[in-house]
Amino acid sequence: MPKISVIIPIYNVEKYLRRCLDSVLNQTFTDWQAICVNDGSPDNSDKILDEYAKKDSRFKVIHKDNQGVSRARNVGIENAEGEFIHFLDADDWIDADFYAHAIAVANDTQADMVVVGFVSDNKYTKPIVYKTVKVLRTIKQKVLGTFALTDSYVWRYLFNTDFVRKNNMMFDTNLIAQEDTLFVLNAIEKSNAIAVVPWVNYHYMFNENSALNSRNEEHHKKVKQQYKIGKKYRVDFAKKHNLILIWKLRKFINLFR
Repeated sequence: MPKISVIIPIYNVEKYLRRCLDSVLNQTFTDWQAICVNDGSPDNSDKILDEYAKKDSRFKVIHKDNQGVSRARNVGIENAEGEFIHFLDADDWIDADFYAHAIAVANDTQADMVVVGFVSDNKYTKPIVYKTVKVLRTIKQKVLGTFALTDSYVWRYLFNTDFVRKNNMMFDTNLIAQEDTLFVLNAIEKSNAIAVVPWVNYHYMFNENSALNSRNEEHHKKVKQQYKIGKKYRVDFAKKHNLILIWKLRKFINLFR
């Protein structure tokens, strides 16, 4: 059984896919499997995936009809064999020591989740940098320590697989946006603890040609509606845990990050 199952949903990313897969292939931590879910991609992503699977058996490729990123990630969860799960977007990449650091912290702390900082290639997504290992246990600590009410990206976390399955955690397939907000806040609420990994080595790239950023007018309208769903979920979560002032303050602080 591999230590980590890396779940990579793929749709129309042939321009970036090799960089992503190479970043997994070049990990100093080698006990992983990569579950690559080709979500009916219309480009040459399928050929690239089959190429990598042929040269390294740790790459498991699943070809399926297009049903969206939430269903693709759920397929990954269903097929995960590892002790931990990490969701990696196919247009992003990770440094060579990413999993070595994350697993070391996960093993030392026995937390249900670990969270990493990240860097981005655009001015709109502000980076998060951690400097020390911390273990966050209360809801307030977990929300403040992860920036989850404003930066709820699922790829920032390594999840214990038993924790995910025990709590029947899956992505809402009705959503094409903000699906990770619901997943992450649900996980934060249920987790025993979240450990902070003080190394920045997830590289987030804003892909203007991604499914989420489609210029199709009807699609864009649906995305805007679902961002409102995500905002309401954040507000309701903050109210439930008496964190509404913290949420408002964090939004303000983010303007100057």
